[in-house]
Amino acid sequence: MKNKKVFIAFAVVIVIIIDAISLFTQSPKWSQKSFEAVVQETVIQSNGETRLIVERTTEIYGDPINSLGISKDTKLLDIDGKNISSKDIPSGSSVKVTVKDAFTEETPFYYPVVYEIKVISSSK
Repeated sequence: MKNKKVFIAFAVVIVIIIDAISLFTQSPKWSQKSFEAVVQETVIQSNGETRLIVERTTEIYGDPINSLGISKDTKLLDIDGKNISSKDIPSGSSVKVTVKDAFTEETPFYYPVVYEIKVISSSK
C-alpha cells in the first residue's frame, strides 16, 4: 500500500515537471498569426494614428478587409528586410502581416495588434 502511494506521488511529480518543461520551452510566437494581403490605402486619422487598409489574400478571419493600426512597436520592412515607414508602402503592394492571434467577445470590431508588416512585392 505504501509503495502504491509513493508511486502515485512520484508519477504526479513527473507529470508536473514535464508540464513545466513544455511551458518554458514553448515558442514565444505561439500567439502570432500571419496572412498575406494587398494594400488598399494608408490613412492618417485626425488623432495622428496611422492605419493601413488591406484586403487579405489568405483567409484567416471572416471579412477580407482589415484596418491595421501602425504603432511605434510595429515593424515595417521592405522586400530586403530593411526598416521603412508607412509612406513607403504604396497602394497595390503585396504584404505579409503578422498579428496577435486574439479576439475578445467584448470588442465589437476586431482591430488586431500588428507586430510586423513586410512588403512581398511592390507596385512601384
